[in-house]
Amino acid sequence: MAAAVMTFARRAGQRQQDDEAFCPCCYRKGTPLCENFDAKSSQEKLAGLRSLMRAYGLGAYFVPSGDAHSSEYVGLADQRREWLTGFTGSAGTALVTESEALLWTDGRYFIQAAEQLAGTEWVLMKSQQPGVQELEDWVNQRQDAFSGPVGADPSLVSISFAQNWKKKGCADLELGCPNLVDAVWGATKPPTSRQPVVPQPIAYTGESAASKLARVGLAITQAGCSALVINALDQIAWLFNARGADIACNPVFLAYAVVCVDEAPRAAAAEAGDVCGACDGDEEVAVSATLYLRAQEGMAGHLASEGCVVLNDAAVEVPAIKRGPTVVIKDYAEFCADEVAAVVGDVGTVMFESSSATLAMSSTLQTERQRLVACSPVERFKARKNKEEIAGIIEAGKKDAAAICSYFAWLEAQLAAKTAVTEAQGADEIGRRRKCMQNCIGDSFPTISSTGANAAVIHYHAEHGSCAAIDPDSIYLCDTGGQYLDGTTDVTRTLHFGAPSEEEVRAYTRVLQGHIALATATFPSGTPGLMLEMLARKPLWGDGMNYLHGTGHGIGAYLNVHEGPFGIGGGSSHAERIVNSVRMQQFYLAPLEEGMYLSDEPGFYLDGKFGVRLESDLVIVSAETRFDWGARPYLCFAYTTPVPFCRELVDMSLLSPTEVRWIDNFHAECRNVLTKELFAQAARAAGDSEAAQSEDVKRSIEWVIKATEPLCAATHMG
Repeated sequence: MAAAVMTFARRAGQRQQDDEAFCPCCYRKGTPLCENFDAKSSQEKLAGLRSLMRAYGLGAYFVPSGDAHSSEYVGLADQRREWLTGFTGSAGTALVTESEALLWTDGRYFIQAAEQLAGTEWVLMKSQQPGVQELEDWVNQRQDAFSGPVGADPSLVSISFAQNWKKKGCADLELGCPNLVDAVWGATKPPTSRQPVVPQPIAYTGESAASKLARVGLAITQAGCSALVINALDQIAWLFNARGADIACNPVFLAYAVVCVDEAPRAAAAEAGDVCGACDGDEEVAVSATLYLRAQEGMAGHLASEGCVVLNDAAVEVPAIKRGPTVVIKDYAEFCADEVAAVVGDVGTVMFESSSATLAMSSTLQTERQRLVACSPVERFKARKNKEEIAGIIEAGKKDAAAICSYFAWLEAQLAAKTAVTEAQGADEIGRRRKCMQNCIGDSFPTISSTGANAAVIHYHAEHGSCAAIDPDSIYLCDTGGQYLDGTTDVTRTLHFGAPSEEEVRAYTRVLQGHIALATATFPSGTPGLMLEMLARKPLWGDGMNYLHGTGHGIGAYLNVHEGPFGIGGGSSHAERIVNSVRMQQFYLAPLEEGMYLSDEPGFYLDGKFGVRLESDLVIVSAETRFDWGARPYLCFAYTTPVPFCRELVDMSLLSPTEVRWIDNFHAECRNVLTKELFAQAARAAGDSEAAQSEDVKRSIEWVIKATEPLCAATHMG
């Protein structure tokens, strides 16, 4: 079986090598660039897949959402589950048997999935809902009736998934066949991206690649290991201080990396009085890395400038005494299980991150040499931002807030003038305004622009030609974010341009109270996100409300808008679900530490009527407390999203005096920051101060001033 896994891993790499270059930058989730993306009907796809299943003797076939890097968002060529099912959400797992086709997804996508699967054979399985079996439980109960084993592509199956599959009593996956979805997809399958890799300046990263490699090397040694294999794209981008564009909205590039350590050479160097500058003289380990890239142009020079010793040939002898970690750059297609075994050598323990590493990566390495960890040292280091990254995040937050508020001002003016604006046009407009901001690369995810009942679809996507016009008499929810060289943002505001109903006002106010409760929390370092989760839900629970998504997720520093290894959530799940979910425990029980950057996004959704979500971005900082009891320092959140809330949707009678003061103080800060930012951006764009007086800027500033008036002027008093 191991040989079969290795063979098909090689084939996949060769196929990617042969694909021509492709630019995904204008791709919007749910709107495929390739005109033949859905050339076959759902029935034809399932018939083709089942025909191949019979040919390979399979009773079922498993299709996950991720790619060979366990990415949440994937390139067009890796959207197999989306192509097969027609469901465009970012999370979902498909299983096809001889007679059934099932899709599992979470509460963010129940409404969307039901709509997109309607009229097909696909059955929606609502994860974490009463009476709905999870994938492994469903298979375990029925596998004896299957005509053969369950097949899967080993390069798409994470080690942690395989462990849970076995734990639940499911029979071994059949991993010896090629990817059957690719075979059915055929010639219409889009090519794999090969965009340039771009250095990320140290002014933004705050730390050289050599220093990061040294820290990772020390962590590998401290864990009793000799190597770490990395396939998570954001981890590789962070580690080598580079960014790319191989996945839309995610500034990452297709790559693998293997980091090895050797204590002997560094010990010899110490005896000779030489130390590695990247290690500050404290670590006695030599670090070497092998980096597998599709696009290699300029990377050798970049890494050399970052303090690394770049080798053109892996066979070159490395001096025992040297400065800086060594890096060998190889072609992406060379990476396979045999290559991993060759690079790490015959001795030592190799570390894999179980949630991202796949079965294909470790198939030729003896089990006893594998050390599976829930969180790699790279993921852990990446989560805690340094002062340069935090400074960039704050600046990006100001610029993005200015773009968002200028869009809201424009939209309000259009609606007041009775000019129709569709949801998709709104999403395009906010993207256009964002792109005018300094250092903006683009959106961090496709903007969710939703009006009325569509706002109840948590991850709604508006399509040109079929979406609704934004209704001034209904709630409007806008979830949007930007990628800037200096940071990544993720912001949601819910507005109303008319006279909201009492039901809408109460729901909004409860969500706002939960948002504030979390944003103002003080807690000891190391507190898990699960313990803070109730703060955001308590005001909603008191009214019998809840929401089917987490409250907070990690955010990258000009990297992926969703990152681990922590989160704030669990409040929508039964305790039994959390106890039985390794993934939920890993995220929601992970300690919160200073420097982490995350979202605060409670919500409420009433199917068929409206939805409310309020999301801002926070950085965990040191807190000043009256007492300093215990050995753990106390932490709090610094708010980085100066976008006002909708005063028209606030019920003053539900707010405490403390909440009113917080909102008014926050709005005063928004007014101060936004007026300066709007003038500054306009001046930069036009080149002179007179342009800052343009009608658009005037309108935006007037909107900000109105939106940030003290709450005592609000009309809703209960």
